[in-house]
Amino acid sequence: MKYILFFILLSSSFFCHAGATHHKTSVLSDNAEAEFEEQLIQGIDAYYQTDWNTARDIFAELKKSFPDDPRPYFFESMMPFLEYFFVEQTPELADDFLFISERAVDLSQKRLNSQPNDTTMVLMLSGLHGYRGLVAAGQNRHRVALSSGLTGFNYTRKLLSMGSDRPEARIGRGMFYYMVGSIPAGMRWATNMIGIRADIEDGFSELKQAAESESYVRNDAKMMLMYLYSKEERYEEALNYALMLTDALPDNVIFLFKKAEIYEKLNNNHYAADVYRHIIGKNNKCLHSITIKSTEKLKEIEKITSKR
Repeated sequence: MKYILFFILLSSSFFCHAGATHHKTSVLSDNAEAEFEEQLIQGIDAYYQTDWNTARDIFAELKKSFPDDPRPYFFESMMPFLEYFFVEQTPELADDFLFISERAVDLSQKRLNSQPNDTTMVLMLSGLHGYRGLVAAGQNRHRVALSSGLTGFNYTRKLLSMGSDRPEARIGRGMFYYMVGSIPAGMRWATNMIGIRADIEDGFSELKQAAESESYVRNDAKMMLMYLYSKEERYEEALNYALMLTDALPDNVIFLFKKAEIYEKLNNNHYAADVYRHIIGKNNKCLHSITIKSTEKLKEIEKITSKR
């Protein structure tokens, strides 16, 4: 199991939402392409604001009109993945993600077969296989985890060889460099054997450049910086990106919930309680579990403060 997770971590370019880039599809007319992109952006906006019922409706229409485009499937699959990753790791969410993402993988592979230099498809496949490996490993589906991890690793190596400076490529590289830098010293022989050397700060540098861009994926880079700085227990830096995200996306209850958790880590329970109350007040119908968890967290904080 240790080695399965090792290869999965190498392959994972978390949340590099390559689907947000705008590549013209040869099978569509100019008008159809413009209409598709406009609707896709509307769906992505709803996705980022965790208005997932609206997002699902838009993606469903896009899939009917353009069934061969992988991007609506990609974003639809990321909803159960984010909930699984940030909120609660249930088998039901894992099944939803694995089922929807399989279609996104198939369509992305077909697109890449016809357009071998399409960086967006390489990014998408690298991320999707990495995500699938993580979820499968979490559910003890070792065969799927190993297969997805190794496949994702191959796409990540292809991505690295392209040398693109596009923001979404920087996210993929940043996550890869971070993962390589996080590998325990006793296992560095594996990365040396395949000619890869990087450290955590290399990863942060790439992610910061993506976060500072004007690209739509800048929020994905900020999300990963928030998560990874928190993982490294560098909570002040994590809070900086949490504040950026919640300022830009005030209705995203997942980012709000993470910000409240970071406040707790910094012993700022007063601010954490305010954020939990804000989440409870929103009562997001798509993510009821966050409302429940925020209510529980608020009760814990109030119990602690009442004893002082």
